[in-house]
Amino acid sequence: MRHTWITECLELYNINRTLRAFIGNSMKLWKTTLEANRKPLAQVSIKCGIYQVPCIRVLEPGWNTIHILGVCSGMGPVLTCPWGLCIDSDGDVLVADWGKQRHCVFIYPSKGVGWSLVSENLNNPRGLALLPDGHVVVSDSMNHCIKIYRYK
Repeated sequence: MRHTWITECLELYNINRTLRAFIGNSMKLWKTTLEANRKPLAQVSIKCGIYQVPCIRVLEPGWNTIHILGVCSGMGPVLTCPWGLCIDSDGDVLVADWGKQRHCVFIYPSKGVGWSLVSENLNNPRGLALLPDGHVVVSDSMNHCIKIYRYK
């Protein structure tokens, strides 16, 4: 069920069962409007609560999800706190991720399993940009510098 943390809190505080069921059923209808430049693009269902796992969703032009990256270790690294993101011309997704245990740049190829591209000497990587010669530029915020790595 979506937003299970809400219904779990209601149950924890012994809120009336009928009211809990009403709220649980109402949450299935929660929607929001996706906008760009203040123009509505689509109506989407809200499927994530605040305690969901961070992930990257790759969408096709019709806004349908075609890949979910960063949640299953069998498909590559699991994300902690993704900040920077870029996609190259081959469809490979690069993600700057940082958390308590690690600061990394991951690559998730368009086909196959992702891996850690850079995992040392980073301290809060925030932004990524691609250069045409197969390099990735990483904004390393706590080291107050920009770093460049070859990725192809």
